[in-house]
Amino acid sequence: MKIAVLTDSGSGMNQKEAQDQGIYYLPLQVLKQEEQYLDGITIDLHEVYHYLHEGAMMSTSMPPMGMMEEMLRQMKEDGVEAVICVPITSGLSSTASVMTAVAQDVGIKLYIVETYTTCYLQRYLAECAKKLVDQGLDAETIVKRLETAIEDSDTLIIPDDLQHLKRGGRLTPVAAALGSLLKIKPILQLNRKSAGKIDVYDKVRTMSRAQQKAIDTFMSAMQDDGYVVSCLHTDAQDACHTLYDKMSGLMPGRQFYFGYIGAVISVHTGIGCLGIQYIRKVAGCE
Repeated sequence: MKIAVLTDSGSGMNQKEAQDQGIYYLPLQVLKQEEQYLDGITIDLHEVYHYLHEGAMMSTSMPPMGMMEEMLRQMKEDGVEAVICVPITSGLSSTASVMTAVAQDVGIKLYIVETYTTCYLQRYLAECAKKLVDQGLDAETIVKRLETAIEDSDTLIIPDDLQHLKRGGRLTPVAAALGSLLKIKPILQLNRKSAGKIDVYDKVRTMSRAQQKAIDTFMSAMQDDGYVVSCLHTDAQDACHTLYDKMSGLMPGRQFYFGYIGAVISVHTGIGCLGIQYIRKVAGCE
């Protein structure tokens, strides 16, 4: 059976990075006033950061439905019999549900992997899926291995700019104003328990306390070195390096990744945001 792996730009990959690995790619959309951009194709990460620094009002949307249909029909014509789709969590986007409907219309077998997250963990899962496909494993086995890893994963987000969360409806205007005044740093969580939706995990004073709380949470959760850990940022490289150094020093043996929070997530978190993630290594993808 010919199996394809498909992900979207919530993974933080751009189109070329996905294509270089043999992964099919769908761009989520970044909306700025009357302009519509395809993430990772007609707009890149650093352009989004530039607009955020300028205070531009932006929003995001799922990939164009026509592009989804065109891609799946092309896959079918190319002899693909099954597609393993690793999308941004359905708690943040309707991409997965629309893809399911389009696949039924096209008549191609689609396996949706509910990641309950996004960013690097989504990318890691997509890359592992492709490696397992290349090893000759069947789709059901691959999906099961991915889902087993997802059961032991977590994402914590530490935003610096509460105004973006207010505009996105994550915080009320009063809470955002009070939080800014009192220098309160909310720690947000995204995982299976929250059904892939962003939830408030804790609230602390100062960024350093927020970072320490996040580290303590991860250290208590990961009891061995069989994990992949990521430290991500939205144009806050120095702060992320500091956090990365602390984490890697306290968690020897883990596989670490350092990088950026993707464009579509950064639109909602704003500049200066830090994110850390962990996931149990996918069997066969060590």
